[in-house]
Amino acid sequence: MKKILFDKYNATGNDFIIIDNRQNLYKAEDKNLWSKLCQLKTGIGADGVLLLEKSDKADFKMRYINADGGEVEMCGNGARAITAFAHEVLSIQKELYLFETMNSLYECSLDSEYGFKLKMSELYDVDKIKLIDFCENLKAKNCLYMNTGVPHAVFEISQILDYPVFEKGKLIRYDSRFTKGSNANFFEVIGPKHLRVRTYERGVENETLSCGTGATATALAAARFYGWSEEIILETLGGRLAIKFSADLSSIYLCGKVDKIFSGTLEL
Repeated sequence: MKKILFDKYNATGNDFIIIDNRQNLYKAEDKNLWSKLCQLKTGIGADGVLLLEKSDKADFKMRYINADGGEVEMCGNGARAITAFAHEVLSIQKELYLFETMNSLYECSLDSEYGFKLKMSELYDVDKIKLIDFCENLKAKNCLYMNTGVPHAVFEISQILDYPVFEKGKLIRYDSRFTKGSNANFFEVIGPKHLRVRTYERGVENETLSCGTGATATALAAARFYGWSEEIILETLGGRLAIKFSADLSSIYLCGKVDKIFSGTLEL
């Protein structure tokens, strides 16, 4: 009987199963296994699985598998969680970690104020896909598409806490203009440089308590709409995130708390 050693982590409401896979015991392509583990009632329950593997380019390689079993390019909250795992469980003990993903190299460091601070990749495809018809149909004040490692559509709406995020997010996620689908973010301004955001995540196929790349896209979209700079605070259903960025967007940081929930062994 095969045993899987794992740790469960929470990063601002996003929960992850993290596995030390430096010996290549598990394959990221095993969709059935990962989707089974992410099921709440029949598995461990999580938004996704993080495999920490060896890298010849960085301190480690991160592979992220969504709850549907499909591997995707990047997960901001997952990146902060796997860095905490490397620091706390594997005791690599560095102040600054460099890690590899499917599409890039990233840096994540300890942060005295927020816990862990991830340097995001540069933005791609800003406003490449037009959302104006969605903006009108959703009665959104503003809208913008961009890629922060994965695709995101961002909409500014009113009364965010009562908004049907699952229903509207699903429509956007599966719209034909997005070749591989898109995440959908809905936000409301609650103060100067202060937002409340809710996200429908591609791959999870539901609203999640938090989404790091979505928070980044939302903050930078709002900065563009309102001319804001330096730092934007976001309230998610899972807690607070901060996005810090330079004027030219050459440095973008996702900051937030990370907590270890428990360690376990699963027999298959």
